[in-house]
Amino acid sequence: MNTLKISKTDGTAVVTLARPPVNAMDAASLEELAAAFDGLARDDSVTAAVLTGEGRAFSAGLNLKTVPELDLAGQRRLLAALNDSFGVLYAWPKPLVGAINGHAIAGGLAAALCTDWRVVADIKLEASLAEIHVGVTFPAAALAATLGELSPAAARRLVLLGEPLTAQEAVTLAVFDELVPADALQARALERARRYAALPPNAFATMKRDVRAAALERIASARAGNDPRYGNWLGEEAKRAAAAALRRPAG
Repeated sequence: MNTLKISKTDGTAVVTLARPPVNAMDAASLEELAAAFDGLARDDSVTAAVLTGEGRAFSAGLNLKTVPELDLAGQRRLLAALNDSFGVLYAWPKPLVGAINGHAIAGGLAAALCTDWRVVADIKLEASLAEIHVGVTFPAAALAATLGELSPAAARRLVLLGEPLTAQEAVTLAVFDELVPADALQARALERARRYAALPPNAFATMKRDVRAAALERIASARAGNDPRYGNWLGEEAKRAAAAALRRPAG
C-alpha cells in the first residue's frame, strides 16, 4: 500500500488515506482505494470498516497540479479510477463509517458521502464540492452517490453553487451525521461501525443494495464505459480554472 494505511481491530478495518499533505487524489491512489475495499469485501474476518484521513485533511480531492498535464488517455484513466473507487465504496456490502478528521473537499467529500454514517470532528474545517470553481464536471459515480445522499437544498448549495460548509453547517444539512470532539472521533467511528456490524449481514447487504439501486445502476453503467465524460472531460476551461486556483493565495 502506497497511499493507504489499513489496520484491523475486532473485525473492523480502519482504512486511512495517507497521501501528505492533504490526501489529494490521483488515478493511482484511487485505484489503490478501490482494490483495497474490493479485498476487504471478500475478507470474512472483516465485518465493517471506517474510512478516515491522516493529518489535517480527510481528503482535498483531485490533485489540481496534475490536471493541466493530463492528455486524453490520462483523463480517461483518472475518470475510470474515480468511477471505480466511488462505485466500490458506495456499493460496499458491509457497514462503512466515515471519520471526517479534517477538510473534505471535492472528491474528498464525494468519498465521504459514499459511507453509511459520517462522524465529523468538531474543528475548523471545510466541507465542499468545489468542482464548479475549477470547471470540472462530476464523474457519473460521484454524481450518483452525491445526489443519492444529499437533500435538494444541500445539493444546490454544494454541487451547483460550490459553497463551502463548516462542520456544524454540514451536520445541520445532514451532509454529516454527528459532530464529536476531535479526540473522540476515532473511538466514536469504531463504536458506530461495531454497532452496525451487529446487524444481520446478508439482510444489511441486500437492503443497502435495494436502497441505492437506482444510483448503483447508473454507476455500473459508467464503470462499463458509458460515462459521457469520457469524450473530453477536462477541457481547456477546466485546465485554465485549475491553473488559476493553484495561483490563488491561500485563505
